[in-house]
Amino acid sequence: MHPLLVYQGWLLAYARMPLRRFWSAARVPVIYSVGANSSLATLPLTLKALDELKVSKASATLGACVGTNLNNDGIILYEAMAVLFVAQAHGIDLNFAQQLSVAGSCLIAAMGIAGVPEAGFISLALVLATTGLPVELLPLLLTVDWILARARSVVNVLGDMMNSILIDRAAGRKFS
Repeated sequence: MHPLLVYQGWLLAYARMPLRRFWSAARVPVIYSVGANSSLATLPLTLKALDELKVSKASATLGACVGTNLNNDGIILYEAMAVLFVAQAHGIDLNFAQQLSVAGSCLIAAMGIAGVPEAGFISLALVLATTGLPVELLPLLLTVDWILARARSVVNVLGDMMNSILIDRAAGRKFS
């Protein structure tokens, strides 16, 4: 839902890029990221797609190459939802301060792990341990993690593309 609502909204409202044009270029890196399960392995295809979209080389390099290590929306969203799932399953009510702590832990844990397939699951265990939540339900999450890992990779690739486009737009470039 994040790419469909947030990213497409940014494309239309801020970058003023036609959705058909974006998805036509993003198709190959998205499909490859499903198979490779890594936004870092998909990086050459992401850069090629950004070139097709006529994003400047500087913006593409900054947004995608740096974003591959620091912009991991898919992993962050997965970990945050998984932590809430574990807390609910154990009947633990997280107050607002604890939720902020979880969000911060997810942000820190997700940095630099996009290139390693299934690393989001390992960092989830670290987030749970850091926030004092039980890790006993992690094997239950393994039943759906294979497909969710691919979805995380897709969101990360789209996030890298989106960052590049938005950086280019902030530099005054028009896409219409």
